[in-house]
Amino acid sequence: MTNKQTAYLVRNIWRYVKYRWKNEINIYFISGMCYNCSVFDGLKLPSGYRKKYLKWYVPRPDESLEEYSRTLAKEIDTTRPFVLVGYSFGGIIVQEMGKFLSPVKIIIISSFKSDEEIPMLFKAAKRLNVAERIPPRMYASTELITEIFNRLVYHVASEELSQVMTFTHPVYIKWAIYQITNWIPHGSKHIYHIHGTEDQIFSYTLLHNVFPIEGGDHLMVMKKADVVSSIISSILLMKEK
Repeated sequence: MTNKQTAYLVRNIWRYVKYRWKNEINIYFISGMCYNCSVFDGLKLPSGYRKKYLKWYVPRPDESLEEYSRTLAKEIDTTRPFVLVGYSFGGIIVQEMGKFLSPVKIIIISSFKSDEEIPMLFKAAKRLNVAERIPPRMYASTELITEIFNRLVYHVASEELSQVMTFTHPVYIKWAIYQITNWIPHGSKHIYHIHGTEDQIFSYTLLHNVFPIEGGDHLMVMKKADVVSSIISSILLMKEK
């Protein structure tokens, strides 16, 4: 190959790379309370979409949900089209972001989006101010927290859960419990809801306008990654009305 041909080939490759980069849509994922973003590793996106993770940080004890959401949103490139995907507590965060951002779509997984969908347990926790009543030593015990979730909710190997449930700073946990139990849904635009029929946290029977996954529980984002990926792909490729 001559120098001229090599230069021509390099230019064309560079043009293709720039074209793909310019036209790819970023999909920003936010995980559930205490979970790291590895819960999304098994999800596959269609061509033209790029996966990005927004990671938890330890908030100030008095930090509002709006402040927290705006800080996380600083990692989002708003100069190009983007989609927000939130799992569980992350579903609340992306809906908060929808108040001040303009995503193409908002997708929530194993979460809730209206007053009617709030579990009775959450309503009771709000009335009782559970976040303040939980003993500080419980917030400080990572092993205790993962064990409680495992025994009462997920029924999976503790070792498996401990690999994804790594964000357990006591300040963050207390803050997150308060935010989840006190959040008031406001109705976001272009929101799509994926939910399992066997979810242990947010009962499927309370929900409306969802993409159901038969037999999916609150960890279906990992356990049924193929099915979740398929629904996400169909939502991404769906034209807005």
